[in-house]
Amino acid sequence: MTTIVYTEQSEISRKRIMMAALDLFAESELDAVSMRMINRAAGYRNNSALHYHFGSKQGLFESLVTFIQEWFNRAREKALKSAEAKAELSGSVDAHDIVEAFITPYIRLLEEEEWGYPAIRFLARMEFDGASESYAYLIRLAESQSLRFQALLAVCLPHIPEKIRHQRFNFFITSVMQGLAEYKNLNRTYMNDIDAASYREYAEIIIDYSAAGLEAPLQKQSNESVIDLPVKNNLSY
Repeated sequence: MTTIVYTEQSEISRKRIMMAALDLFAESELDAVSMRMINRAAGYRNNSALHYHFGSKQGLFESLVTFIQEWFNRAREKALKSAEAKAELSGSVDAHDIVEAFITPYIRLLEEEEWGYPAIRFLARMEFDGASESYAYLIRLAESQSLRFQALLAVCLPHIPEKIRHQRFNFFITSVMQGLAEYKNLNRTYMNDIDAASYREYAEIIIDYSAAGLEAPLQKQSNESVIDLPVKNNLSY
């Protein structure tokens, strides 16, 4: 078995392949993007470049997911700790604070990183056409922060049954992902042009809407009439 020693030049090559892959995955279905296409987009005539650095397309997926998720973990930590401290001190936390802690890193990513928008579109595609192995890897990496958000929601919404609370948060995450992934298409929706002036302005709309949805009162119904929808485990990116 060959062990790769990552020199500075090797890291540059890995990063080039990863950025080229993100751009391609942002515009096409994941299965439609071949290793050859990625090598060419990264500027390599040698089709073995991706295989050398990542071992396989699955290895590339996992490297991309790790790269993006670690960025989110760092970007989200301060706000998440602040919300946790507030919950511990007062025994309560506002849904708006939880939602803001979750969404703000997305806006930072879009504003600060050239690869931000392709990364969000890549994650959005993972929701729909990512292979089960890749998706399971994403869930494992997101689990730690996911559990922390779940704990905050339990403090914020103790009157909402746990499963419904999780379903609401799962719907919120999916809405955020797809909404931000389609941000550049807001000028041509079926409601005509609903473009926002900036990512931050758009985020404020999403935050207000999402917080209200999480806190919405339950319909008057018996436990037997609650719709038993499946709950996914990917409660965080």
